[in-house]
Amino acid sequence: MQAVNKQRVYFFDNLKAFIILLVVVFHIAMGYTTWDLKWWYVNDIQKNKFFDLFVLETDVYIMPIMFMIAGYFAPMVLVKKGLTTFFQDKFKNIVLPWIGGVLFIAPLIAYSALFSRMDTPPNYFSFWQNDFFGPYYQQAHYWFLGILTLFFLLLMIAYLFNPSYFKKSPQISAPSIWFFPAFALLTTAAFFSGNLFFWNDTWMNVKFIFVIQPVRLVLHLCYFGLGVYAWKHSWFTRGGYTPGLLTWGSSAIIMLFVFLFYRVTFTLMPDVPILYKAGHALTHATFCLTATFALIALFQRFFDSNAYLWRRLAANSYTIYFIHQCVIIPIGCIVQKLEINIWIKYIGVSITTVILCYLIAEYIIQPILPFKKRGEKTNPHIPL
Repeated sequence: MQAVNKQRVYFFDNLKAFIILLVVVFHIAMGYTTWDLKWWYVNDIQKNKFFDLFVLETDVYIMPIMFMIAGYFAPMVLVKKGLTTFFQDKFKNIVLPWIGGVLFIAPLIAYSALFSRMDTPPNYFSFWQNDFFGPYYQQAHYWFLGILTLFFLLLMIAYLFNPSYFKKSPQISAPSIWFFPAFALLTTAAFFSGNLFFWNDTWMNVKFIFVIQPVRLVLHLCYFGLGVYAWKHSWFTRGGYTPGLLTWGSSAIIMLFVFLFYRVTFTLMPDVPILYKAGHALTHATFCLTATFALIALFQRFFDSNAYLWRRLAANSYTIYFIHQCVIIPIGCIVQKLEINIWIKYIGVSITTVILCYLIAEYIIQPILPFKKRGEKTNPHIPL
């Protein structure tokens, strides 16, 4: 049993790196959708409906997977290091970067929405003082760090009041036949309840502390909790529950088409009847679950590797996530009005952005991190 608990799950490192690269190309694709996204940072002059569909489907599962991975490794670190050290680690790795990103980088990102559209944009410092902490307030992609901080706080409270729960289950057991249908219904109910009061893509500023998606907040918490539950029961380890690629993969492909058909047909209208909202919640939650476990199954089977490139991508994934908009936006502004083939433009911007983000993270940021000793390997499990 001890060998099982100590076994490294490299595929989770690699899956996290893949998802963060997917976040990068997802954010690039936002600029090529046919929607009139007045709030998006750089909208390209060229559009294609393919990017509408790509954004709609990718948006369903990328963050739940991130929260689930965070939930899987957080109790492992909490039990090993204790409450005080766990809090100190998260404060250094999550809270301080979150605050710094919100105060110093998110205003620049928000300003780019004006800069990329106006011949004479307003003075940036005037914008920061007068507008950013008003109608233009946002946390850009750093909202994730804020919500992750909230979930870690809830985890620490749970550990404080019930530390016995965080003892690994003595027997490795697979989930019952009802577990995943019940989880799908739980997340359906969470999404549907929020959707009764908010539009499904609404973002909300909560006292300038958190920026949340009220329809998805509880769903994200469910996936964080699912990660904790999976760790407790030794899922994805030798002898533990291993999702079948054929079952989950085929289900995810079917639900991809079902979700996209339903989303485009019934839920893009301004006022959605309650019955349609229920269907949206069910298709969203089911596709999210099947896609999550299909990707886990895929990476566990084919990408459970400690190869150099995967190792370095995993080690730099948090930094890539943190800086990627700072690379995407300048490149997007440069190519915004170029009338070249849209696929050449999008693929070229994506490849250039990913390479630059990796090089900056690996060769500029990692060597100067104050808490990283010379020659030390960054632990991909800790930051997210």
